[in-house]
Amino acid sequence: MMNTIDCNSDCVLAEDIFVCNTKLISRYTPINDYIKQSLFSKGINEVSVYKKNDSKDISSNSEADEFKEGYEIAVSDVKKFVLNICDGNSLDYDELLNLSEKVYDNIGKCDYMVKYAREIKNNDEYTFYHSVNVAFYGMLIANWLKLTDNEIREVISAGILHDLGKIKIENEILNKPGKLTNSEYEKIKEHPVYGYEMINNDSRISNKVKLAILQHHERINGTGYPYGIKADEIDLYSKIIAVADVYDAMTSDRVYKKKKSPFIAFKMFRTEGISLFDASILRTFMSNITVHFIGAKVILNDGREGKIVYIPPDNILHPILKVDSNYVDFSKDSDSYISEVIM
Repeated sequence: MMNTIDCNSDCVLAEDIFVCNTKLISRYTPINDYIKQSLFSKGINEVSVYKKNDSKDISSNSEADEFKEGYEIAVSDVKKFVLNICDGNSLDYDELLNLSEKVYDNIGKCDYMVKYAREIKNNDEYTFYHSVNVAFYGMLIANWLKLTDNEIREVISAGILHDLGKIKIENEILNKPGKLTNSEYEKIKEHPVYGYEMINNDSRISNKVKLAILQHHERINGTGYPYGIKADEIDLYSKIIAVADVYDAMTSDRVYKKKKSPFIAFKMFRTEGISLFDASILRTFMSNITVHFIGAKVILNDGREGKIVYIPPDNILHPILKVDSNYVDFSKDSDSYISEVIM
């Protein structure tokens, strides 16, 4: 425990802060002047914290560089893994386990993942970056849902394999810069079935991983594909990968679409996404990932630049920003929104 007055920018909250049974500030939130003022205003004079340089979650630039290097190696390895299958070889199960373990080794590095995953440098390599990112986000969600270590590893494998079926679709369709024709879109919609058929007879891969490949585009209201199944018919891993897949797709640059701000993705999840994705998974994902955007520099839709200083746990779409020397409360500024996050 530490006196609130002694906390500085090196301190991160080690537990959630509640006031009258309402969460005021989430665990892992870095402490800044605005957070300290909020704590003081609620009469909270002592908090449990850890220092950034004492944590494996947030640490030195050298570890950040090490993460980036490992991340790029993982993308390269996934590319080799997939292209090997493209060449007509059978799936290398030992290599799949190795790739999954490489991702799992970074389970405590959410900060780095949030900052780096959206910076895809080569659109031609999108499929491979996307597979690694979905594996990472899927791992984080599974961990936040408190799944077992083995289940988390399986979710990672599902993320790596989820778009495997796209190797049977022409690159001209996958990388088309313009809008797809109806026939081209129908072709794209077959990739979950292609991927499932490619690994269905492999007894080493769990049925839940196979279902995630088949079902990751299904939606709880029955509007997804390939079969239009609903809610309880969709497996848990499939629901996890669905959220990870859409979040990464929205927040990454693609050949035909520029990336969107994570807060635009959060808004989608909070609006139409409620009818498409599992509510408990959405709630778990957003409540945990948003704290890693505190301290991020942002650009608003009107061109102003600011810094996120606080994200209300119960109102994540309306963060508090510091713009110049003023605090801006988005719940009172309906015309402004975050158009770009600069980590």
